Amino acid sequence: MDFDRTPPTYWCCSGGGNSLLRISYHDMILAWAQLPYFCVYGDRSIGHVGTLEVEAKADASMLREEVRNLLWSEIQVVGKVEFDVDGEVAGLGYLRCKFFILKDKAAHVPKSLCILRQ
Repeated sequence: MDFDRTPPTYWCCSGGGNSLLRISYHDMILAWAQLPYFCVYGDRSIGHVGTLEVEAKADASMLREEVRNLLWSEIQVVGKVEFDVDGEVAGLGYLRCKFFILKDKAAHVPKSLCILRQ
């Protein structure tokens, strides 16, 4: 998640507790997990755009062959695959994001777009 125009004195800690995010592809839930506790701090450097990287990974996961084939076909034909990430984040509210995997690394599509509803 990227954020900009964050005041130098800004700080916010969220997550943990009952925070749960789901990752889905065309309304099929592929994974879900607890969101760990994290903090975001403002940056005092001039012109700085802060970044909070949230990495989702699975220690053991398996996609059905049909879903894997859909993903592969979509990235070949459309050039990108779109995932939805949504759920409740303790201390922030309801988070809804679009996440993209791009075939062409130079494509002008953001890696993710998020909306937070409190």
